[in-house]
Amino acid sequence: MDSKVVFIDHPYYAVNNPSNNLRIYKKNKNDEWYYIQCKDKEHYSEELKKYICGFYDYSRDEKKAHSSMLGYFMGDKKSDDIMIRNKMRREEMAMLKDGSFIKDDMVENMQNRWSDYLENSNVNLAVLSLYQDYVDENINIKDLQKEVATKIMPKFLKYSGYQDPEKNLEWIVSLHCDRENNYHFHIAWIEKNKCYKLKNNKLGHRYKLKLDDNENNFMKRQVSLSIERNKLYRPALIKINEDIEHLQNYFNPKDRNFTLKNISDLDLEEDIVKLGYLINQVRDTNKKYIKYGSLPKNEIGNEIRTITKEIKNKLFDSNDEIKLSKKDIQQSIEKLNEIFLDIDRRNNISNAGFESAFDNKMIQEKLEKSDNYILNAIVNHALYNYDYNKGKTNKKSSKISLEDVIGEIAIIIYKDKNNKYYQNNRKKFRLKILENYFIYGGYKNHDKMSNALRRLSKDSDDAAKQFYEMLSDNEYNNNIYF
Repeated sequence: MDSKVVFIDHPYYAVNNPSNNLRIYKKNKNDEWYYIQCKDKEHYSEELKKYICGFYDYSRDEKKAHSSMLGYFMGDKKSDDIMIRNKMRREEMAMLKDGSFIKDDMVENMQNRWSDYLENSNVNLAVLSLYQDYVDENINIKDLQKEVATKIMPKFLKYSGYQDPEKNLEWIVSLHCDRENNYHFHIAWIEKNKCYKLKNNKLGHRYKLKLDDNENNFMKRQVSLSIERNKLYRPALIKINEDIEHLQNYFNPKDRNFTLKNISDLDLEEDIVKLGYLINQVRDTNKKYIKYGSLPKNEIGNEIRTITKEIKNKLFDSNDEIKLSKKDIQQSIEKLNEIFLDIDRRNNISNAGFESAFDNKMIQEKLEKSDNYILNAIVNHALYNYDYNKGKTNKKSSKISLEDVIGEIAIIIYKDKNNKYYQNNRKKFRLKILENYFIYGGYKNHDKMSNALRRLSKDSDDAAKQFYEMLSDNEYNNNIYF
């Protein structure tokens, strides 16, 4: 099966590259490498800058071989007949990194700049060749050119080890479409400054010439995805976004499925009360809400983060609807991964440098953003509950709800958090609190009974008894003592 996307690079040494062997490498018509051996650096510099990276590989005669790189990129050696027949226009062929085209009055200045860069920076030339039918079935070729120049090239250069490519490199992407069933982009890039990350983590010029398989495949994958984005890639991303949004709905207080609204797990309820109590200790008194990502990096902030994640994990483990929603997201990402693999297979791209969809930076950012949404929902729900119950307490009502009892017990247990016995026997401790109050008439293990329990009235006795029965079972019904 023929590859629909081919990427071949042809690098040249910088004049002062320490590895420079003073050879200008070329390929003949049989695709075989040969070179011109220069006498010294001055000769090498003269020859290299004479052509300013001229495209020897594609020359049909001696005259064309001496065409400058920019001139060739702009089609100065193509006949008017070829240009007209293939709808090529000089002023719309060679595109810069900002998506604009090189104009004739820009060429001389660019040649001078690149000549200066060539003293210390290698120039890389490449050809990106595409089946015309493959492109035309999926995307307009001019749109693809802009995608390559403005989006794919900076990604590719960053992947290849260059730091901040848009600031530190120049590149050109020139579209030629004068071959049968073939589009091809001539691409050139060069460093303006030292910006390649070396092994010692310092910045220098890149002296390694040929791209490795990972770098080569990265370019082919990015281009293939851009070509097939509308047909395959975009619908898969839309499905992932929809699945993530569906999961988030369970944590949207305005949604009827708001998970935190009707929690029946006592451990979770107590954790939420405890979380609200802690958040109230660190929030700005002027703010009703708090951002999970803005929590202080101190002991109490770390404790809030730990409890919040524990609540989230318990919800994800216990709620069947959330489990199913999470599974839908995983399956959608797996489908995207299959698209990645299929594109590689159809384009004969080796598995070198393959990135799973689960490891894809964009997907990871989507999942991280969704996770932060859920964590924010949990902390703010806990804070709302704390404020709401605190408001009820301030009204000095003679009645108390079941939630008040749960809240007070949660705080008592939290304040005794250093007592490992309490933490390991929370259920027994809850029962003991109620037993001491309802059976023995008071809570003797603390000097001061909680305000909420002291406010219990006859009207709330039934609720309290139900709470006691709910906590009790055969294991603890008989004579519970510490």
